[in-house]
Amino acid sequence: LVMIVAGVILYGLFQSNLQVVSKGLEVYFAADVPQLFDQHKTEVENKGFIGTLIRNEPLGYAEDYVYRRYSLRVKNNGLVDAEMVEIQIAPEDEDVLYYGENGKVDIKAGETKEIWCVLLSKKDTPDVRNFFLTYYLWGNPQEVKFTYDNTK
Repeated sequence: LVMIVAGVILYGLFQSNLQVVSKGLEVYFAADVPQLFDQHKTEVENKGFIGTLIRNEPLGYAEDYVYRRYSLRVKNNGLVDAEMVEIQIAPEDEDVLYYGENGKVDIKAGETKEIWCVLLSKKDTPDVRNFFLTYYLWGNPQEVKFTYDNTK
């Protein structure tokens, strides 16, 4: 009985992972959402932006930027809940800032959940980005790399 329990625990620890089962992207120009852009511009200037600031410089005009909302549908294939799931972006040269969901995101064992982040970058840049899904299993940090590529 002890061997069976130990086997289930080890299987749950070593076979648990998150899998991206689908992806989505919404692109909109910052000039089309002037209130949101002005809010972010003010927060950056006042050092009050909640999220990740990639470039520490004042924002220019809204016409020069585009917002991208990436969403990933993620499935927890394991027997253990994934805690504190977060998307992190590997920034490109023209990226300015990004932010995701506020609060703690957990994905229970066997559950599928959509997580998202919004990226502000200079316009006329490609949509392709590398992401890292970071999360904890039984207090141990885990990471999954995912490339969003809508050109394929």
